[in-house]
Amino acid sequence: TFLTNHVFDGARCDITKVLTPNFQVTHSFAMGSSASPSSYNFGTAFIGQQSFLSGNLDTDGNVQARANYAWSTHNVSKGQAQFSNTPGHSMLQVEQDYNGKDFNLNVKAVNPSPLEGTGIFIGSYLQSVSQNLALGAEAIYQRPTPGQEETVWSYVAKYTGRDYVATAQYQGFGALQASYYLRYSEKVDFGTEVQILTAGGRRDAVATVGGKFEFRRSTFRGQVDTTGKVSAVLEEKIVPGFSFLVSGEMDHGKGQSRFGVGMMWEV
Repeated sequence: TFLTNHVFDGARCDITKVLTPNFQVTHSFAMGSSASPSSYNFGTAFIGQQSFLSGNLDTDGNVQARANYAWSTHNVSKGQAQFSNTPGHSMLQVEQDYNGKDFNLNVKAVNPSPLEGTGIFIGSYLQSVSQNLALGAEAIYQRPTPGQEETVWSYVAKYTGRDYVATAQYQGFGALQASYYLRYSEKVDFGTEVQILTAGGRRDAVATVGGKFEFRRSTFRGQVDTTGKVSAVLEEKIVPGFSFLVSGEMDHGKGQSRFGVGMMWEV
């Protein structure tokens, strides 16, 4: 519902070629963006019955790869890597996810170094306590250097109704986040989120409201928050497999705006 992964500026074009029912390639072009230089990205994806593999390569030499393998319907292993010429941007992440009858257990390691014992290690557990209510906790252990370490705990509650989901999360450094998602109809849904930060004597809060509307040949997303930022993305389906996109964002608090147009083509 929110526009986090949808809003863009400049011009972009995504062309997807389905080679087999399990394998596809994507060519992505972007130019004129105020946040990043013009670029070309080549991506591949393989989707099997138990596995998922994807990779991306851009004109700056950055490589991204993802791999998922389902050992069973309950147990999934995941890996993600990024190799970059920019110092500090390379990353390796390994993850194990287990879904039980009424619980979920997840362990994750980011840039682990067994020799030095450094990295970021995350463990989370979510337990259903009733048909609608689930409670969980997450621990993040960070050890960027052998002489520096930190542990942060967070706690979460999730309530699922017939056509809505409400969540609340508290993090140990003084951050509180609450969200509410409503499925108003088959083609209309809304979401709202509140983030409050009280760490270090700060008293910051941001509230965001967004909506998604699906029409016969188009999809519209709109979003506004209390910082004065208003965003919208319209995807118009011209013919089957071809869409035209218009994206816009105005930040009244900073006096800035950006605009983008794009195309998505699947052949």
